[in-house]
Amino acid sequence: MEWNKDAPFQALTLTGGGFRGLFTARALQTIEEYVGGRIGRHFDLTCGTSIGGIVALAVAFEVPMESVVEVFESHGLDIFPEHEPPSTKLGKLNDLWRHSRKPRYSADPLREAVTKLIGKDTLLRDAVHPVAIPAVNVTQGVPQVFKTRHKEEWSRDWRYKAVDIALATAAAPTFFELAEVGGNLYADGGLFANAPDLIAIHEAEYYFRVPIDAVRVLSVGTTTKSYSVSFGMGRDFGIADWMEGERLFNVIISSQQQFVDQLVSHRLDDRYVRIDHEPSQERSKSR
Repeated sequence: MEWNKDAPFQALTLTGGGFRGLFTARALQTIEEYVGGRIGRHFDLTCGTSIGGIVALAVAFEVPMESVVEVFESHGLDIFPEHEPPSTKLGKLNDLWRHSRKPRYSADPLREAVTKLIGKDTLLRDAVHPVAIPAVNVTQGVPQVFKTRHKEEWSRDWRYKAVDIALATAAAPTFFELAEVGGNLYADGGLFANAPDLIAIHEAEYYFRVPIDAVRVLSVGTTTKSYSVSFGMGRDFGIADWMEGERLFNVIISSQQQFVDQLVSHRLDDRYVRIDHEPSQERSKSR
């Protein structure tokens, strides 16, 4: 197919963000109800990271977004058990020590939730629509994007189980164990592409051979919140300071999202639409 301004290449990109991916699923559910069909049929490529990667796989396999919302709501507290952050300095140190040698959450409930959506043994080659899912191959020390077979000569990713790819892109450091796919270990794709918009543009231009003026991107966030540190806290931040309240991850994710949003806005102008909503102070504490 030849894409142009009159027949544009349309990409759907879904941001990472833990349990707040429920916002993404609900937004897509609303769109599905409006258009009256599976949302994947309206896009040439879906790209998602972490929880956004799980939703992206659901889109690629034409899982109804209503089902995704139901699974997220029913499994949310199993995946992310409620945790009241300690308020005292001693309590914070004890909490940090308790999770210094193991991740905070088990990946089993997450695997169970993804299996309900996509199936236990479903392979990436069974996807109905093209999809791209970033993760970090920590065995080889390289970023990696799992893809459906956009090009005939590709022979690696199509044979992997979709549920394993889902766990790879969502293997957030300190929260979940590393995931294993094809004899390699993986960490969360959000470490380099929590907002996968630029990956989608690259796939369109380089592999689908789409001219940039024919590319459109709809990006859906996870109630992204800007993150800043009070000047009064000083400059002597140590390990405990950076890890407290996931401060380090919040700085990385927030700055990455804003940078990508700026670059994509410059490249695509009004052909880029971002759906997101900054949460209230209380809601922002929820994972």
